[in-house]
Amino acid sequence: MYYIQSSAYISHQDTFRKKGFSKNLSENISTLIKPDYKEFINPSLIRRMSEVLRMSVACGSAALKDAGVITADAIIAGTGLGCLMDTEKFLNNVITIQGGMLPPTSFIQSTHNTIAGQLSLALSCHSYNMTHTQNSLSFEYALSDAMLMLDEQSGNILAGAADEYIDPLQPVANHFGLNRFPLTSGAGFFVLSDKVSAHTQAVLADVLAINDSDENVCKDFLQRNQLSAPDIILTDGYHNDNLRQLRQNFSETPVIPYTPLCGTYATSSAFAMHLAIDILQEKTTHVSGSEIKQHRTALVINQLLPGHTGLILIKNHEA
Repeated sequence: MYYIQSSAYISHQDTFRKKGFSKNLSENISTLIKPDYKEFINPSLIRRMSEVLRMSVACGSAALKDAGVITADAIIAGTGLGCLMDTEKFLNNVITIQGGMLPPTSFIQSTHNTIAGQLSLALSCHSYNMTHTQNSLSFEYALSDAMLMLDEQSGNILAGAADEYIDPLQPVANHFGLNRFPLTSGAGFFVLSDKVSAHTQAVLADVLAINDSDENVCKDFLQRNQLSAPDIILTDGYHNDNLRQLRQNFSETPVIPYTPLCGTYATSSAFAMHLAIDILQEKTTHVSGSEIKQHRTALVINQLLPGHTGLILIKNHEA
């Protein structure tokens, strides 16, 4: 069993360390709702960090504190596009300096593994440190890695995901038809353990990341977990055909699109997992106009990119 001891998330909803936020979701996702970073990051370091690094370090620190864990036994991060602000800054320097000496900071901080690296430095965690970057399935691969590690050894693993928005992304999103919902930013981290504790929020029952979008993938996944249908389905809702098919296949289950609630970014399924935990824990009865009658299981379905499916099954640890 894999137990979620804590979760911390920064998004365009008021999610950060707010229990019961699922009861007060807003339709306005124009602004990223940030905490006071100085509570979690040394003020002298904040100015050198891009937004995605600030979000990640704040969430990682808060998640460990809420779980009552001093130091994580591993840090595993998923990111689709990495540190875009620093990448943009580095490329602008290449253009403007024109052959001169380039400042190395923005290049060093532009790599995808900077997120996990900064968490390691900030949290003094010098154990296993890994970054997964597989487009829209990066978070699911990070969770799978954490589960494999817990199969091998006992411990507390800090696993999560982060992605950020920059203006040059918009024409790219338009080209690929990913402009149905606003492009946004988000970051979240979860403390996973193989043991239940007083802090336990939910159970991470199973995860699947597969390059297939056939409807039988979901049915087979539920079958291997001895379920015919979950109590709640949170799906990206980006493609109407997928949404219509889900509602047809699971007519008795509330199917709730999560992208309208958090916006579009590669690892938004991490927001959906954070939302699922809050719904199960707080027994939220209504989300986005859908009535939720049971609070035992929640399935996150991520099919943001055609031909790719990520599935995360969450269970109420008290059920």
